[in-house]
Amino acid sequence: MHVGYGDMDVRGLSPAIWGKFAPPSGCGFQSTSSGNPAFGFFDDFLWKAATTLYDGYFALLTGTGTYLRIATDWDPAAPTTTGIGLWQMLTTADNDESILAFGNALDAPFKLNYRDLAFECRLKCATVAASQYGLFVGLAQLGAQATTLLINASNAIDNTYDLCGFQKLYGETTAVDAMYQNGGVTKVDGAVTTKLDSIGTLVAATYIKLGMLYTHSPRALSWYVDGVKKATLTPTEMAATSFPTNFMTPMIVLAAGGTADYTTVVDWWACAQME
Repeated sequence: MHVGYGDMDVRGLSPAIWGKFAPPSGCGFQSTSSGNPAFGFFDDFLWKAATTLYDGYFALLTGTGTYLRIATDWDPAAPTTTGIGLWQMLTTADNDESILAFGNALDAPFKLNYRDLAFECRLKCATVAASQYGLFVGLAQLGAQATTLLINASNAIDNTYDLCGFQKLYGETTAVDAMYQNGGVTKVDGAVTTKLDSIGTLVAATYIKLGMLYTHSPRALSWYVDGVKKATLTPTEMAATSFPTNFMTPMIVLAAGGTADYTTVVDWWACAQME
């Protein structure tokens, strides 16, 4: 995919992650002369209705958790704070959640021991402070999307299911950790492995791109923030029992840690794997 021009570096898919993949077409990925054949999706939320998720998604809303399509506010003069096609996730009471998962709670086609895989999401949080909210962005095993208190007030993430991605726990202020877990096994994050600690920094009302690239040969998994590689797992680390082994699907979780309004706005997200 040809993604080397300036707009992509700031607002669109990151070249370092997506360079090997065919460009998205019709919200999906395919084989073209400019990239390898792949399956997956790209969604900028432009086709979503104001308050309804149509086929392709599952949403879990607990308590005051809501979601809403909001108006595009794109301004080329302010590319870091504006976007095109925006999906808002909101919580307003302690321990309430808004969860969005791709695949209708039926499909989880992506696996980290098959072929090259890319994932990326562009989002922003309205506020950034400790003890306010928890956030997860990445890949999740089916079942995780229906788990209430996936991120709980004890500053932990439920470990029933495989997860791999990024976390901002209640106790963190602006730091984003890389993390992964095999369901039932202790989660690995920045508290366990230093190189996964605080790989990104949230800034209030400012977009951040959180992405991952898995390569099968040589086998490696890297986390990217705003298109820059921040951490990489070795084949030995990926062979450990803590590494996820199940099929997964993209998921975002926003969990309130207080009684104020906590808002995350998603500009777009994408995931694709080589065929």
